[in-house]
Amino acid sequence: MPSKEVEKGPADRNHSQFFLGPAILVTPVLAQGATNVSGVFPGSGKGEVYYDWYTYSPVQASAGENVTIHAPLGHIPLYVRGGNVIPTQEPAMTTRDSRRNPWGVIAALSLEGSASGSLYVDDGESVVQNSTLYVEFTASNSALYASARGTYNDTNPLANVTVFGVQGPVDTVSLNGMTLESGINYNKTSQALVVTGLRDLTSSGAWTQDWVLTWG
Repeated sequence: MPSKEVEKGPADRNHSQFFLGPAILVTPVLAQGATNVSGVFPGSGKGEVYYDWYTYSPVQASAGENVTIHAPLGHIPLYVRGGNVIPTQEPAMTTRDSRRNPWGVIAALSLEGSASGSLYVDDGESVVQNSTLYVEFTASNSALYASARGTYNDTNPLANVTVFGVQGPVDTVSLNGMTLESGINYNKTSQALVVTGLRDLTSSGAWTQDWVLTWG
């Protein structure tokens, strides 16, 4: 998870809201039958931005505002704090099977257009690790960088990259200097860039070599 320090705010004093690490803000519905819940977004209006996990859109909230959030049955409101990069992996029925699935990356840009995060990988079984892998992510100037170090060999490919807060238009997307001809979807309303179909380009493993994804 990203190592950015979390500024204390109203959500930290709200018994229902909580941060999952520094990047993900959870606003659960605790009242039976309720379809709305109130929540605040610490730092909003003071340089912070949050994105809806499901729609990718930035949240419109002023400093200290108590926002009414639509939360129908079965929906848990989740938000990503700008300035963070979150590695993801497709789910499966068991942890073992999930570890064999392709990777994804979510980059939630700050208002300044930057973000950072990290990923730690090992074999998931050994008490004493003989090899590990550490991946650092940084985003700035319309580019997302991934740099890995370590000896653990993870062969799962990279399936997709999603970038929140992209100030368009987006005409070209490239991976390590190679222009991608398909799998690009930019939504100018939500300002989200979704890049899919990267498995063949990273078939030897998402982190076997450093890469940079650029857009513009």
